[in-house]
Amino acid sequence: MTKGSCLCGNVAFEIDGPLTPIQYCHATRCRKASGAAFAPEVAAKVSGLRWVRGEDLVTIYEAPLLREPPPYRHAFCRVCGSPLPVVLEGTDFVVLNAGILDGEPATRGVWHVFVEQNPAWHEIADGLPRFPEQPVRD
Repeated sequence: MTKGSCLCGNVAFEIDGPLTPIQYCHATRCRKASGAAFAPEVAAKVSGLRWVRGEDLVTIYEAPLLREPPPYRHAFCRVCGSPLPVVLEGTDFVVLNAGILDGEPATRGVWHVFVEQNPAWHEIADGLPRFPEQPVRD
């Protein structure tokens, strides 16, 4: 069981089941939503997500399409602004930033995506694989 919560603690959730490895997304939208050089994204099955408290405080922003569906969706706590799990449209997965997980997750980084959008002020210093966009996955 993986647990997570927002900064103010008003929203908490649990995920039953495995998490994917963490991908570091450098896309402009992910950077703006996270407020950092990249978003450390992890995914889990929607069926394993359970809101423990504060689900009514979850707000979802859907950005306009840039190219093609699905749209970019960002969930956050309406009190403190922490990013929260959001359903990846058209899939059975929720995606979330690893930084909102409580404790140490049983997963690690696997690669960097959208590195062509990495800001000049951030140097990717690890040896993980780098992709100009999102790699095709099963």
